[in-house]
Amino acid sequence: MNKAGKGAVALLVVAGVIAGGVMGVEWWQVGRFMQETDNAYVRTDSVPVRSEITARVTRMLVHDNQPVKKGQLLVQLDDGDARANLDQASAALDKARTGEVQAERQLDLQSAKIDEAKAALASAKAERDQAALHLKRSRSLESRSYASRQSLEDDQVTLRTAEASVAQQQASLVSARQQLEVYKAQLDSARAEVVSAAADLAYARHQLEKTSIRAPQNGVVGNRSVEVGTMASASLTLMQLVPVESAYVVANYKETQTERMRVGQPVHLEVDAYPDIEFEGVVDSLAPATGTEFSLLPTDNATGNFNKIVQRVPVRIRLTGPEAALPRLRAGLSVVPSIDTRELPETGTYAASVTAPVTAAVTAPVMAPDSVQAASDVAATAEHGAQ
Repeated sequence: MNKAGKGAVALLVVAGVIAGGVMGVEWWQVGRFMQETDNAYVRTDSVPVRSEITARVTRMLVHDNQPVKKGQLLVQLDDGDARANLDQASAALDKARTGEVQAERQLDLQSAKIDEAKAALASAKAERDQAALHLKRSRSLESRSYASRQSLEDDQVTLRTAEASVAQQQASLVSARQQLEVYKAQLDSARAEVVSAAADLAYARHQLEKTSIRAPQNGVVGNRSVEVGTMASASLTLMQLVPVESAYVVANYKETQTERMRVGQPVHLEVDAYPDIEFEGVVDSLAPATGTEFSLLPTDNATGNFNKIVQRVPVRIRLTGPEAALPRLRAGLSVVPSIDTRELPETGTYAASVTAPVTAAVTAPVMAPDSVQAASDVAATAEHGAQ
């Protein structure tokens, strides 16, 4: 090989060494902190739309993949029975109010009767007092023989009659007052009937409102499973309402990748459906347990045929941009997120709480890697000493 060839080879070797060095430095400073996984998918908190009553569908006002607004009418159910119950409850309320008015009138009338009985008693007492004066005068005249014996006896009878009338009027007054208490109780009962009828009317009106199924939030209709004539019930999902604009990503990272993950760290996302769009996000939270802990049948490792398997920790990623492209995301799309773990924010591994005590409890266990290693060494020493 001539000198020129040897020089070219040497130049290539030097260039390769430099490129390798640059790549090594880049990996050491950046690459080793970028945690990536292909086990990640777009998620949305979709809402199943169901009927709260059992009734037949009379109208469908939306179709699949249609955007809807909060409060928009989606499905109309047969409201014949609900309207009949509403009319019946309204009539019952009118009847109860009429009974209340009647009880009030009876109470007012009885109060007037009490006043009448008081006046009659006062009149009877005046007649009794007058009869007593007549009797006293007759006795005085009869003792001096200025009046006959018969006149004295007539005055005595008149007094006894007046006293009996007073007793009668007193009894009438007591009876009228007792009857007043009865009418008061009837008025309380009538008012309770009004309250009960009003509650029944409100319930009937609420049941009528349930025949109109409206969107609980903004979203896109999906997985519609009913048509006109279908019998809707609480156990039947009519459709799914997907809030596309609130999409997020759940990435299932290996447990060995989560050591330096913290809330707030930036994330670069590659969506398979949109390879030309660079989506951005931040770590929103880390799950409090691995995926197997929340499965229907958690793994039981207390067996003789144990095989260690690297576990996965779900990491929730909040999407931040680009805003114009976020509505294009669909639940279930495959994503390749890459989390930059160079910085270690003090926010911990869970989303910030609104209460200080809970926040302290969450952030307290978050330690630097050196502190974690020191704690592990201390625990290992203590265990060895115990053995």
